[in-house]
Amino acid sequence: MTMRGMAGLTLLALLSMISMAPAHAAAPSFDCAKAGNWAEKEICKSDDLAALDAWFAPLYGQVAQRLTGKDLDALKAHRKAWVKARNDCKAEADGDACLKARYQEFTADLERQFAQLVGGGSGVKAASADAKSPLTECAGQGDTKACLEKLVEAADAGLADAETKAGDAAAQRDQADQNAHVGDRLAEANLAWRAYRNTECKRRQQGGSGDATAVYSSCLVELTRVRIRELQM
Repeated sequence: MTMRGMAGLTLLALLSMISMAPAHAAAPSFDCAKAGNWAEKEICKSDDLAALDAWFAPLYGQVAQRLTGKDLDALKAHRKAWVKARNDCKAEADGDACLKARYQEFTADLERQFAQLVGGGSGVKAASADAKSPLTECAGQGDTKACLEKLVEAADAGLADAETKAGDAAAQRDQADQNAHVGDRLAEANLAWRAYRNTECKRRQQGGSGDATAVYSSCLVELTRVRIRELQM
C-alpha cells in the first residue's frame, strides 16, 4: 500500500462513520467509575460531553504520535494548559457550556493539525470550504425536506461503499501483520466519531436559524461527503 493510501486508511480510522449513527453517545475516554474531579464527573453525566471526550482522546493521540522534539513538547504544553482551563470551568456560571467550548476549541485545532500531518493540509474544514451547501443545492427545489432526504440517502450509499473498501484494506493489513489490529482500532474510532458527529450536528441545529430539521439534515450530508473524500485519499 502506498504512503498516501496508508494516510487515507489512518484518517479513516479517525474520521469515521458520519451518518446512519445510533442515537446513543459513546462513552468518554476514561472510566466513569474512576472519575476523579468535577470536570470528569460532569462529562460522565452528559452524552454530549462524553461524545466530545471520546473523539478528543484518540485524535490527540494520533497527532502526538506524529510529532517529535519541540513540536511534541509544544503540544503537550498546550494540553496541560487546556486541562487546567477545562477544569477551571467549575467556577463558571454554566460549567457544562464552558466544558463544551473548551473541547470544541482544542478539537478544532487538533483536526487542522492532523490534516496537515497526514493529508498535506486538506482536512475536514478545508475540504468542505469550497463545496456547495446542501441547503443551497436544495434551494428552489420546491420541497426542501424531500430534496435533503434524497441527498442524505445518496451520501449514505456512497459512504457505505467507501467504508466497505476501506474495511477490506484494514482486514488485509491485519492479515499481513497480526499485531496491527487496524480493524479493532477502526471500530473504536467509528463509535467515537459517530458520537462526535451527533454532537456537532446537534450543535448546528440548536444554533442555526430557520428549519432545525433542515439544518440537521444538511449537516449530515455535508459531513458525510467530506468523509467520503477522506476515505478515497
